[in-house]
Amino acid sequence: MSLKRQTFSAVRWIAVAMIAKAGLQFFQLAILARLLVPADFGLMAVVVALTAFLQIFADFGVSSAIIHHQEISRVQLSSLYWLNVGSSIALAVLIVLVSPWVSAYYVQPELQPLLALSAITLVMGAAGQQLRVVAEKNLRFDLLAKVEVAGALTGFLFAVGIAFAGGGVYALVGGAMANAAMLTMLLWLYISNGWRPMIVFRIREIRHFLNFGAYMIGNNLLNTFSYQVDVLLGAKILGAQSIGTYSFTKEFSIGVSRLFNPIITRVGTPVMAKAQGDDALMKKVYLQTMRMTASVNFPIYIAMGVFAPEVVNLVFGHKWSDAIPLLQVFSAWGLLCSIGNPVGSLLIARGRADLSFKWNLALFFVVPPVVWLGSLWGASGLALSSLGLMIVLYVPNWYFLVRPLCGAGFWEYSRQLLSPLFASVIAATLAFAAAWWFSSDVVRLCVGALVGGLIYVGLSSRINREWFVPMQALLRREPDVTH
Repeated sequence: MSLKRQTFSAVRWIAVAMIAKAGLQFFQLAILARLLVPADFGLMAVVVALTAFLQIFADFGVSSAIIHHQEISRVQLSSLYWLNVGSSIALAVLIVLVSPWVSAYYVQPELQPLLALSAITLVMGAAGQQLRVVAEKNLRFDLLAKVEVAGALTGFLFAVGIAFAGGGVYALVGGAMANAAMLTMLLWLYISNGWRPMIVFRIREIRHFLNFGAYMIGNNLLNTFSYQVDVLLGAKILGAQSIGTYSFTKEFSIGVSRLFNPIITRVGTPVMAKAQGDDALMKKVYLQTMRMTASVNFPIYIAMGVFAPEVVNLVFGHKWSDAIPLLQVFSAWGLLCSIGNPVGSLLIARGRADLSFKWNLALFFVVPPVVWLGSLWGASGLALSSLGLMIVLYVPNWYFLVRPLCGAGFWEYSRQLLSPLFASVIAATLAFAAAWWFSSDVVRLCVGALVGGLIYVGLSSRINREWFVPMQALLRREPDVTH
């Protein structure tokens, strides 16, 4: 099968998986928002923020290295596997040991058992992580899609079941544990193809992976810190209730790009890695990736901001009314985040973790003071400070990352965004006007989605054919697209 056919097939399967997982996540959030209180989500936000840092050390940056390096021996894979699992176990023990101090710092006794359960989840995920990465590298997304949906369904059932049983915040951690356990089991049953790690650990065989991974660790640590510092500071300054509303809204917003971006980037990363010797092809694939993600994300984010009251009332429930202005801000923030997301694929494909590390090191000295300043105005101030940073960083992101990695000029880079942005603004404006005459939140959203969707597709067929034509090909199962 040609690379183009493999790519189109992979995109279809990932689209199916991500849409199914997003549907489950949507219903899970809608149900749990009504059964739990914002403070529960605040506690879980702290747990997720802290374990995210440790997850980076558990991986040692080798997942990206495995995708970048095209030739890997069985001894190397086995050594990398035991490194991943061994470091995850060590970090799980560390989580348990420090959990009393974390609990005391935030004055939240329930953090201690939540962190201990998250430590178990960390180890379970590590046991299947390498199988998942190798399958992605080989574009085996047909099987990956099935096992990921099965894992998400298991997590959904456990989370909702625990919540209905009155488990409170444990519904969140229980769902995550069930998801990780099912996913790892299915990866070994259906993805491993009989492969088992050798009982061997040769550090010299994986030294060049670790050299690449060292930069990835530093890069991911700094990147995670920049993303999570608002939650970590806000939980201390604002309290669990306020940061619960803030983090729930933020995660709901970023969930849009987490749904659609991986459909393109999870396939685009190994495709870019295979094209790493062809500069012109690399730039073409990256710019197409940007346009594809923007063309899907922009209309959704702009519509989410315009219809924020209806979305909050229907999805979160009326007790979350404080989230409406936050969702409006985070819709703009999420839109800008979705623009920068595909550059990660470019960095991995080029093997330039060092460049990403320098970028995130600079942000390390910028983000915390801005976030702290924003926190003085409460949750809304936190959200606005994050949005302001994304606006200011748009040009530097192109200049220091995109330009040196693929040679795209500023106009080439920005041009990928103008057509989907224009079409999205027009569609959202007319959708809001059409929904204006109705009072029901459900009717307003349905009318807005129908009118806005039709207008956006119609405009895209005229002014954004670089996205419209490939989408037609995907739906018609025609991989050999020329335009």
